[in-house]
Amino acid sequence: MRVWVKGMPGGDETEVVAGTITEVRDDGAVLFLRDDQRWILAVPQEPGWGLGALWFSFIAVEVFDLEEGNRLGRWFLRLGSPP
Repeated sequence: MRVWVKGMPGGDETEVVAGTITEVRDDGAVLFLRDDQRWILAVPQEPGWGLGALWFSFIAVEVFDLEEGNRLGRWFLRLGSPP
């Protein structure tokens, strides 16, 4: 999956990394980011644009460090491999 850790889809300045959903929970999804070997919790924030919307679009998520629970920011997810 594509994970925008800086910027947003279509934006001028972005950073996109590879990630894998490893678990789906009631509050979101656990992702493993391959580049820095990090585990995060991604919680969808837009009504009607939860994890089920990934099959046709990107979604906005609030991201938290899985181990410490610290908020990392608002990121974007989309199925597919990063460029």
